[in-house]
Amino acid sequence: MKKVMFVVLALISIAVPVQAQTDERYCRVDTTMVGGQPQSVTRCRVAGEIVDYASEAAVPGVLYVAFGSAADGACWYWRSTFTGYVIVERYDDGTALLGVGVGLPGEPSPFGVYPACTSEPVPESALALAWELASEYVHVAPDPVLNPQVPWGLTGAETFLQVEPPPPFADQLVDPLGGTVEVTGRVIGVTVSWGDGHTATFTEAEFSFLSGFPDGLARHVYEVKTCDPPGAKPRCHATLSSYPLVVSYQWEVEWRDGAAPWAALPVPDSTATVAYPVKEVIAVLDASP
Repeated sequence: MKKVMFVVLALISIAVPVQAQTDERYCRVDTTMVGGQPQSVTRCRVAGEIVDYASEAAVPGVLYVAFGSAADGACWYWRSTFTGYVIVERYDDGTALLGVGVGLPGEPSPFGVYPACTSEPVPESALALAWELASEYVHVAPDPVLNPQVPWGLTGAETFLQVEPPPPFADQLVDPLGGTVEVTGRVIGVTVSWGDGHTATFTEAEFSFLSGFPDGLARHVYEVKTCDPPGAKPRCHATLSSYPLVVSYQWEVEWRDGAAPWAALPVPDSTATVAYPVKEVIAVLDASP
């Protein structure tokens, strides 16, 4: 990726009448056809209308770097109200290293490289920042350890499951305007679906006892063996070649912006699925002397 500038770029401007600067503008890079040829333009929404400009510098008034999302995901664009975002580095493919903290003490803090928006953007909100911060923690999937191990589950014998939920977390970041977005979260429950219709849920007080073999709380006895293909032999499960054992973490996550009250972030469960074949052992009497 080739760098084309190294700057802390917070705004661009040209002299225009005051009235022309009062309309809110959201601007992005786009392509239009001129004489049958594609031409890059700066496309702005001004007072509800779409207006094309030949370049960023041709847009009336002051433009600030903004961060948001469009059809292809997170991206940067220009807007006419102060945001606190900056471009630290801009590259020839349209991407830019963005930072936050302009107007605050110290240097702006870079936080990621993003493409320029090429469709109508939606501004990033404090709630979206909270989601991004929480997502660094809540994507941890369960990593269960089974005894007997795959593929040696046995009918009539206890299968033990060991899992260690992640610890509680608390984190914060300074938003572009100097406020503080905070998130806290923890796993409040672990659910094990053994795949044969039986389910068990364990609370925080029981997490230290999810220790697996030989005395852990998460244990189960399978009564029917599995075969591949299903039902291929006598006493095989009719529809399963292995049991879909699912372990899920239930999260409780909260966030707040500055001094606002704490509010819930409805984070979905993080899950892991293990295909667990179960065999059958039959005792055979040996009548030989």
